[in-house]
Amino acid sequence: MLRRLSTMAEKYYQEYGPIRRRKGKRRLLIDEPPPELPPDPPSLKPPRRVPPVRPRRAPVIGRVLMLAALGVALYFAQPFITSVIAADRAMPGVSIRGAPVGGMSREEIQALLASQYEAFLKTPVTLVFEGRTWKPSLDDLGVQFEIEQTAALALGVGRTGSPLHRFEELWKLQQHDGVDIAPRLRVDISRIQRYLIGLAGEVEQPPRDAALSIAAGKVLPTSARTGRQLLVDATALDILHALQSLEPRTVPIRTRFLEPTLADEDIAAAVADAELLLSRPLELRQGERRWTWEQERIAEMLTIRTIDGRMFVDIDQARLERAVARLAQFVDSPSVEPRVAFRNGRLQIIEPGQNGLRLKQPEAIDTIRRALRTQEHDVELPVETVRPQITSETLPSLGIVELVAEGKTSFAGSAEYRITNIKAGAARMNGVLIPPGAEFSFNTQLGAVDAEHGFVQGYAVIGNRTQLEWGGGVCQVATTVFRAAFWAGLPITERHAHPFYISWYDAFSFPDRAAPGLDATIYTGVQDLKFINDTGHWLLMEAVADTDAQVLSVRLYGTRPDRRVTVVGPEITNIVAPPARAIYLNDPSLPVGVVRQTDRARRGMDIKVYRVITEGGVQRTPELFFTRFKAWPDVFVRGTGSP
Repeated sequence: MLRRLSTMAEKYYQEYGPIRRRKGKRRLLIDEPPPELPPDPPSLKPPRRVPPVRPRRAPVIGRVLMLAALGVALYFAQPFITSVIAADRAMPGVSIRGAPVGGMSREEIQALLASQYEAFLKTPVTLVFEGRTWKPSLDDLGVQFEIEQTAALALGVGRTGSPLHRFEELWKLQQHDGVDIAPRLRVDISRIQRYLIGLAGEVEQPPRDAALSIAAGKVLPTSARTGRQLLVDATALDILHALQSLEPRTVPIRTRFLEPTLADEDIAAAVADAELLLSRPLELRQGERRWTWEQERIAEMLTIRTIDGRMFVDIDQARLERAVARLAQFVDSPSVEPRVAFRNGRLQIIEPGQNGLRLKQPEAIDTIRRALRTQEHDVELPVETVRPQITSETLPSLGIVELVAEGKTSFAGSAEYRITNIKAGAARMNGVLIPPGAEFSFNTQLGAVDAEHGFVQGYAVIGNRTQLEWGGGVCQVATTVFRAAFWAGLPITERHAHPFYISWYDAFSFPDRAAPGLDATIYTGVQDLKFINDTGHWLLMEAVADTDAQVLSVRLYGTRPDRRVTVVGPEITNIVAPPARAIYLNDPSLPVGVVRQTDRARRGMDIKVYRVITEGGVQRTPELFFTRFKAWPDVFVRGTGSP
């Protein structure tokens, strides 16, 4: 938007109509007496009266007017002659904002303006805010100081406009006040606004709400902060007023405060609650067994919410339930039913059942929540005794009459520690009974992986590398159980593939070929293998490790449903070559100078396997089992310990 500013006032004058002069009565002018006439003859009529003749007077009023006009002409003669003779110079009595410019040429007037307003032209305004200053130029603000146009206005006084306007200006020039004009400024207000918007990043500050975060089990509150906004329009108006003075002026930048949505007092209660919940670890016990939840673990179960402008910290129900469910894998007994074998077409109890324990999860959740709130950080977990359902008398009613499905894997070439752990894991799965409709959990059935249960330390895939871990090789058992459930057509509710390709799992994966795509990995308390017995009858799991043939077999016995399982695939795509550069990891447990390779380079790939189940002559929608193996380099560990 263009706005033209000028301090020269515009005056409007009343236009008068033509002046009308009044004419006198016509009179007969007589210089000498009229001639004598003979007397009229006698008549009956009376004689007519003749009006007396007055002598003629000189036109005094006309002479006065002529003298007045001559005086006015003589009065204006000198400036008129001057305006004609010196047309390129300002007339006497003309000034610009109080500075006389009469008799000056255009160039002289422009030089005078440039000199007189030099400071304004250099620094028209100085913007200030909290000790900082900005000195925009006229061009930055979109302002033009029209020196040439101002000089032209000064030269045009008494020479331009209507005759009446010129007469009025000439009259003023003959008086002591003269004619004073204002310098001209042309302002683009949008340019001033854009300049101020450009300063917003230096002046403005967004408001910051009070916040609460929890990291590493510690409460970290953040104080609220008032924000600040630059008032562009108000500051622009102040700049316009300052520019009208034609002198350098200081203009404070106008701002307003922006209050945060959440103040410190709005989160104070939440901070106090969080500090109470994380004041100390939570000790859980069941009999002689102990588990400790450190503050970091407790923090993972907390949730922060804001309701009606107030912040609250609470224990998230879903997260607490998941934590208790993971805890149940350690609290619950591995198996409560007798071990059974299917021999010669008959079931036999090979190991008597024993009472087990089961964590009462709903009660445990309430107990833990109450303990965290009341700082009773020593909790006895509620459990219940589970007695065996199967006895010798009930064996015939289980419906275990035939082989339903079988899964196999090869552990040929495995190290001794792997074979030991494979046999220990298979022993935990052998003879297990799975009730109809029940969900089987590999981790729950496996139980504790330690020396007491026959396991040894060995290399296992942990995260993204192979490292020493108790039970290295147990994933071979999990893969074999997964294949048995896969070929039985049982619903797989949880399954995790290995992070990178392991070649020995290719064998026995498909009926007609060896290929990747049907493996499973577990990690106690984190990753599990689960499936549901939907056959309508009990299932018996039998696990046998044939050390001579180096083959692990898992068989599921029960009543085979009218079900046929086939596969489509594997479809292998997105093959990525392994990284050429090896990774070296420091290992303080090895002496200095010892280098050992823990992982060999493997290519990455995506694998799709579709399981097609046909039951009762009706084919179901194919199920996708997706695996993504990451490309992996050679990995070496080098000793950094004592020689």
